[in-house]
Amino acid sequence: MTSAMTWLDPLRTSVPEIDDTGWRDLHRLADAFGGLCATAPAPQDAAAWSRWLLGLRHELADRGHRAPTGRAGLLWQTLAQFTAGFHDLDLRDATGPGHGAMILAEGTPQAGTHWGARLSAGELVGIAATERHGGSRIQEITARATVRRDGTWRLTGEKCWVSRLTESAGFVVFFRDPDVRISAAAVDADQPTLEREVIEPFGLGGWSWGVLRLHELPVDPATDLVGRTGDGLGVFRRHFARFRPLITATALGTAAGVHTLVTDALAAKTRVGVLPRVRDNALVVLGRTHAEITAALLAALTISRLATDAHPHADFAARVGKAAGVDSAVRAVADLAPLIGAAGFQRAHPVAKARADLTGLLYADGIHDSLYRSGGASLLTDPVAPAMPVSPGIAAADRHGKAA
Repeated sequence: MTSAMTWLDPLRTSVPEIDDTGWRDLHRLADAFGGLCATAPAPQDAAAWSRWLLGLRHELADRGHRAPTGRAGLLWQTLAQFTAGFHDLDLRDATGPGHGAMILAEGTPQAGTHWGARLSAGELVGIAATERHGGSRIQEITARATVRRDGTWRLTGEKCWVSRLTESAGFVVFFRDPDVRISAAAVDADQPTLEREVIEPFGLGGWSWGVLRLHELPVDPATDLVGRTGDGLGVFRRHFARFRPLITATALGTAAGVHTLVTDALAAKTRVGVLPRVRDNALVVLGRTHAEITAALLAALTISRLATDAHPHADFAARVGKAAGVDSAVRAVADLAPLIGAAGFQRAHPVAKARADLTGLLYADGIHDSLYRSGGASLLTDPVAPAMPVSPGIAAADRHGKAA
């Protein structure tokens, strides 16, 4: 199969922040994905697939595949995520700190040292924010911390729809602190007071998913907090301003992988004479979806650039950009799938898996209709600088829709 770099190399001048070394590293990463994915087990064997994905993450970490430091870092990681998604959407956690970026950016020095080493070695950190009654609206969190005599806290509550449930080495948990403010803390996943309930998803099945229950989970506010006490909402929004364009790029990489698979199949059929010619309507689909995937990826790069600069539009752009980018990927794959024929509708076919996985992203990391709605609310409230942390429009949108 053609490398993801066939898609990325023409965009090189659009990302001047990435130097020659960075582009060579992207090519090296693309080659590594090609070689390692050739030995992957069948995704239908969920347990083996999950173990392989986690092993792949450790292998890439051992090989030193990581983003450069400085301004180019998030942009490089955005392209790396596209490269990962090109092979399979379940590779969205193949490189980078993922949700562990919250700890590296805003954790205590002790937590940064502890988790920095583990993340560099390839371990995963999950996020535990969503609750059943409030969805991803973390203003409605009910998980609570109580104070012990020694000054430490104990967390009690339930988090649902937690991804990387059994593979994560730790979690960033969002809860109400003893002063009833929303805070966040990093906790080890091996705590005996954590209870997991795995649920089988329709798509995005590469990483386990389900319910995380907190039974008097110990937290030391002196070492475990992520962000300032009471700034959990800020931590969440700052993180997802950077995280959502990465997810968007991964989805677009998956669509690009399907596009390449379909294009290669049609070209092969015409070469051997099985297909006398490719019909005009199929050519239109190939041209239009290629343009839409590329345009959406350029938008994701712009959003990553805004997040790198801590621009006031970054959160707004990440919300609507994730919704629009995933919509583009879903639509592209739906339009491309019929061009490959009945084979693409087999359960085990990569096109069928891509369709199911992308459908899951219409809900994961923010339900896309709610993201659009919160974006519209931000525009009406403050069209010059939407999604500022104190914007009342965001608060209203989060109260009435799943804007997170």
